[in-house]
Amino acid sequence: MFTERFAVPEDPGRLSDLFRILQEISGHAVSACHLSGPELKEKGLMWVVIRYELTLSRALCPCEDLVITTWPSPVRHRMSQRSYLLADAGGRSLGQAAGVWALVDRETRSMVDGAARGVQFPTEETGLEPPFPASPEKLPAEGERVFTVPDEWLDINGHMNNTRYFDVAQACMGSEADGLTLLNARASFQNEVLAGDELTVSFGRRDGLWTFSGGKSGAACFQLSLRYTS
Repeated sequence: MFTERFAVPEDPGRLSDLFRILQEISGHAVSACHLSGPELKEKGLMWVVIRYELTLSRALCPCEDLVITTWPSPVRHRMSQRSYLLADAGGRSLGQAAGVWALVDRETRSMVDGAARGVQFPTEETGLEPPFPASPEKLPAEGERVFTVPDEWLDINGHMNNTRYFDVAQACMGSEADGLTLLNARASFQNEVLAGDELTVSFGRRDGLWTFSGGKSGAACFQLSLRYTS
């Protein structure tokens, strides 16, 4: 298990900043095993997140201490769940999260067996693992927006960083969720989005639940749901 302390972003409502923290601690954890993004790039591989789920027990306060513990579960079907426990400085639970990660060949963009490619990392089962991330919830679409992906949205793998999908979702929401408390966020990623792509995003909302689906050129790229309470 790997634990690190962060500060909650000044705007806790901007979800991309919170998921960027999850990406950051994941990167630090694998760097300890010499499996960071740049190190994997030299092997022709990359880490890819396939699904996320985050559940919060209360609203986060700007700049408060956020203590996160993370660890990976054993690999199954070429995928591994990375678990996250969130707590305040006093050790009180703030929530939990889980991501499904896989090793992918940079050229073929297909999942690979890490052990067969000389990539092994320590995993553990603690009994504290959050449930496997559920599929995003769905509502009928009632609106649509089109985004052209800029270069600054890309990550080391050359595609749109997963945290940016939350920016896209919240751009569709505008100010409608201001003052509400996030309870749950779920995301599923199917196909990568590149710089210059036009990403068409459909969204629906009902009783504190927002759902999103996006695609390009007829191919589904992501689904996402956000559940809020007043």
